Amino acid sequence: MKKISALKVEGDLVYLDKKHAYVLRISEGEKVKVLLPSGNFALVEVIDSDKMVGRILEFIKPIENKSKISVFISLLKKEKLEKVVEYLSIIGVERIVPVITHRCEVRPSYDKQFKIIERLKRISYENARISGVAPPKIENIFQIEKIRDEDYEKKIVFYEHSANPFSYEVLKGLISSKGKIAIFVGPEGGFSEEEISYLVENGWQDFSLGERIFTAELFPIYIISIFDFFSLNFST
Repeated sequence: MKKISALKVEGDLVYLDKKHAYVLRISEGEKVKVLLPSGNFALVEVIDSDKMVGRILEFIKPIENKSKISVFISLLKKEKLEKVVEYLSIIGVERIVPVITHRCEVRPSYDKQFKIIERLKRISYENARISGVAPPKIENIFQIEKIRDEDYEKKIVFYEHSANPFSYEVLKGLISSKGKIAIFVGPEGGFSEEEISYLVENGWQDFSLGERIFTAELFPIYIISIFDFFSLNFST
């Protein structure tokens, strides 16, 4: 079934993205899966192919993520951060939290922060449609020093100098907990020792992947893909 986003909803009528609808060759009478502005999905029958208007037949529950994961990510440059949000929205996470850390690549002004978040929300909304998962909540940007008691079952931070290897047993334990999980990934230059000490004092556990090195934009996609695969196939 074809998937498309709605521009607006009026009652049971849905106005589709015309440009995208034409690319998909959606025709009158066809039934499509639509991501509504609310973040919900609906089965919609197209009733006017010229105006690309459809009528909601029923609401569809988004694909549920078995692991309730929030990703805390050190603020990256525009293109890199958008790429991370794009792919995490397709894979499926609950929250994405951009954080200003000591070695992050950019430090936008308050006005620019608002524009960044609004664009990330649009990217998240558009890409969640691809896989049928609910779009993640994009939180406002904040300083690492603002991280205090977060309501999570497990909180892990990846740090290249950690003495704790991130093993299959650790992964299995995190998934089997069935609680909310927070994952914090750092910038290209990594976290400082002071930041790791601060996080550990606030209930985070540090892990390392050993000698493997990833770029800051690739790592969150890599690690969330692992969590997603094991959650779907091996959780009990």
